Amino acid sequence: MVIGISLPLKGVKCSMLGSLYSKRGLEVQLVTISLGMAVGLLPPSLEPLSAQGDYRVVTVENGAVLQGRVTFGGEVPAPKRLLVTKDEEVCGFGYRERSDVSVVVDGGLLGVVVAIEGVKEGKEWSASMFEGRVVDQRDCIFQPHLQVIPKWTDMSIVNSDPVLHNIHAWELMEQGGRTLFNLGQPPERGVITQSLRPRRGSRIRLECDAHDFMQGWIYAADSPYAVATSENGSFVMEDVPPGAYTITAWHPFLGIRAQVVKLDPGGESEITFNFTGN
Repeated sequence: MVIGISLPLKGVKCSMLGSLYSKRGLEVQLVTISLGMAVGLLPPSLEPLSAQGDYRVVTVENGAVLQGRVTFGGEVPAPKRLLVTKDEEVCGFGYRERSDVSVVVDGGLLGVVVAIEGVKEGKEWSASMFEGRVVDQRDCIFQPHLQVIPKWTDMSIVNSDPVLHNIHAWELMEQGGRTLFNLGQPPERGVITQSLRPRRGSRIRLECDAHDFMQGWIYAADSPYAVATSENGSFVMEDVPPGAYTITAWHPFLGIRAQVVKLDPGGESEITFNFTGN
């Protein structure tokens, strides 16, 4: 059954301090279908993630598999040229290029987070999600550039550069943004353990108030059913409790797409999201 509904949502407006950002409208279509990361620097608070938030770990009977691909159609935006104005001996001299939209040869779109919304109970959190809660400021770049980590947990912030960084995290909301934390980190400060407590969403933008060309992204997941697209734009989520769900695909500069999917017990479903440059 196809639910022929297409409704525009309000554009996301984000408060910005010294960085470039592209605002685009969001569209939801409802259909029914089937790094240079610092190694070993983990937050000291390693409490079981099943106790975090409202999500509950249970045994999934006859779990479904959801897989698919995210693609981009149209002309790929050219990289932005951002002037390096300080700490050139570390950050580089002249201009730095930043590609806000990265597309592989066959149209796969990178840097997209696909999430199954509204899952209250299911499988355990993966080890990679649990151990990957590190942001490293290395060569004046947030590494990794985008990551998915559990909401309501602690994360480690590392400065591997011999210069001062000031990491500023914004919770992105439909109307504006809210500062989650704003921390100065000179090289001698060491690892900072910071709690992640977004209240009204999952999307977080990282900036450096000392270097306005630095930018990164975090998706704070409500459940283990959220993944970033692979190097060819594909994704897969296993052991999903059967049922009907809204599946969202979020790209920081291209917005959000959504589909409603019914997952049968023990079944496999495949979906495709397509973004355009328009």
